[in-house]
Amino acid sequence: MNRTTRLIQFEISAALKDAGLPPLKWYDILWSLERHGGQLRPYELAQDTIFEQSNLSHLSRRLVAEGLITYVSFDGDRRGKVLKITDKGKELRKRMWEIYGPLLHEKMRAFGKSDGWQAFIETARKQAE
Repeated sequence: MNRTTRLIQFEISAALKDAGLPPLKWYDILWSLERHGGQLRPYELAQDTIFEQSNLSHLSRRLVAEGLITYVSFDGDRRGKVLKITDKGKELRKRMWEIYGPLLHEKMRAFGKSDGWQAFIETARKQAE
């Protein structure tokens, strides 16, 4: 299952790259922020995306540099920070979904068939050889 998941992620990442879009990890962060009202504290984002804190910190700095998210002070705790998605980040996430969404749905349709898992595993095995 892990191998199959990585294969799907690889294929989607390649399609995003071919379309001139950023890595799939960026989508995960942008989507998490957007669906939680546009902002989360870093530890909440780490829990929601299952990224390790060090990876999230690096990715967050990159997205801030690109103008896709911002850091804002957390009300009630000046030391605390909140990550907030920008309009530019929302637009990029939507453009990424135009590639990601259809590919993900295509890959997941195989699981709905009676032999879906077996067929998917066989396909993944053949592609890995």
